[in-house]
Amino acid sequence: MSGMNVVVAIGNDVVRFGIERMLQAHEAEIAAAVPDVEVVIVLLAESDDESVRRLRLAEEQGTRILVLVDEREAAELSRMSRLSGIRGAGFLTLGDLNGVALRDALMRIAAGDLPMSAGLARDLLTLTPRPRLTPREHEALVLMVEGLSNKQIARRLTISEHGAKRLVANILSKMDCPNRTVAVAKALRDGVGNPVST
Repeated sequence: MSGMNVVVAIGNDVVRFGIERMLQAHEAEIAAAVPDVEVVIVLLAESDDESVRRLRLAEEQGTRILVLVDEREAAELSRMSRLSGIRGAGFLTLGDLNGVALRDALMRIAAGDLPMSAGLARDLLTLTPRPRLTPREHEALVLMVEGLSNKQIARRLTISEHGAKRLVANILSKMDCPNRTVAVAKALRDGVGNPVST
């Protein structure tokens, strides 16, 4: 038989049934997408070491993977690193899941693309690690965001100007910024330069 073969490897009965219904609604389009392509649909929340190992083996045999992610669970995003060895996986959030989105994701996977919903990509970008600043460096960063010079930071923190200069240098290094303007912009964007509430 030629055409796309879709296997729904999901233990959650409600999710599996919903996906099967969506697949049935678009069966003709999906089957005709690309000859002899197998796609396995899995739920990220159900992934464990053994299932990931099986997915890697399936991928080595040419199977493509579509991973469904429940965006309501923040822990889900950190689980995505577990699938890092699977190069050919596409990702779709359950919130974005409907018949057309599923059909389009499967078509893209069949064409060799790796679909990812925009919301999920945005959420993953926010997972980028924040710099690990000491409490004193954080105080200095807040003052940098306020626009204070090294001399003014030194006065505010009651330290020497040399000490303030060293704090600023440490902040720039940890934030991987070439100058304080870039550090302040990054801090504002990431919310790192907000005062610590007590």
